[in-house]
Amino acid sequence: MPQSPCKNVCASRVPIFQDLSPQELARFNDILTTNEYASGDIIYHQGSPARMLCIVNTGAVKLFKTSPEGKEQVLRLLRPGDFFGEAVLFSEHARSASAQALEPSKICQLDKYMAEDIIHRNPEIAHKLIAALNLRLLQAEDQIENLGTRATLQRVANLLVELAEEQESAIITLPLSREGLASLTGMTVENFSRKLSELQQQGLVQAQGRKKLALTDLPALKQLT
Repeated sequence: MPQSPCKNVCASRVPIFQDLSPQELARFNDILTTNEYASGDIIYHQGSPARMLCIVNTGAVKLFKTSPEGKEQVLRLLRPGDFFGEAVLFSEHARSASAQALEPSKICQLDKYMAEDIIHRNPEIAHKLIAALNLRLLQAEDQIENLGTRATLQRVANLLVELAEEQESAIITLPLSREGLASLTGMTVENFSRKLSELQQQGLVQAQGRKKLALTDLPALKQLT
């Protein structure tokens, strides 16, 4: 895969690094490398050695686990400015999940030991990293609650509302296949498709081709969540 120095000030796009001085940011970007991935490319595999902290520069990334039976569970979707693989900073363990590019993507990578050195010399980064990881823990708890207490129709409505808020549009592009979206909501493909059809029949959602949906009544969808 093509690899080059990071020339797009990748670190400045990540919230935990935004308080660094221009000189510190420049040093950060000097030691980052950028890898380019085509849609569908695997960035790293579950079980592989963890050596790099990764940052999404452009594109989109899916994190997922694969069970011994081969079943895929989608964990998170990542967009530009999101970082992942941060467990490398705390342990020598192998990757606990896989990462895959969902579209042509540029991923900035920072060697584990270089990242640790910078964090040790900049306590404010360590504080922000802890805050970011705490937010992820809260989001994971919300996801567990969502899967455990919400009805399946609520889960689909909640997913569509979250995508609308993320994309800042009532016409959303679906980031995954129906199989992937079903996995993200803890549902079977058949059940997910059935609930999506129910929302369409209620006039809340309208298909706009294979990968787009128009949320025709966003307030009503929010009430369902």
